[in-house]
Amino acid sequence: MKKCIRCLNGPNVSEAEIEQAVERLKAMKSIRLADDDTVNRRLAACSECDRFEYGSTCMLCGCLVRVRALMADGKCPYPRNNKWI
Repeated sequence: MKKCIRCLNGPNVSEAEIEQAVERLKAMKSIRLADDDTVNRRLAACSECDRFEYGSTCMLCGCLVRVRALMADGKCPYPRNNKWI
């Protein structure tokens, strides 16, 4: 099992916790959100990435992909090859 860059024993985040994080982000007035097409394109790119693990986590930066993909200014951390272009 690959270890998450931020987790010592692999990610231990439940689907409910991910959904809570998504809802908290959506409620923040200071964060611009990406449109649905952009979010879906980003999630599709991540699902094909060799650094996407556990159905939720980017192993390069440790983020919850569904949360990062929602941010209009979010960037793919893949080195030398931004997969969100």
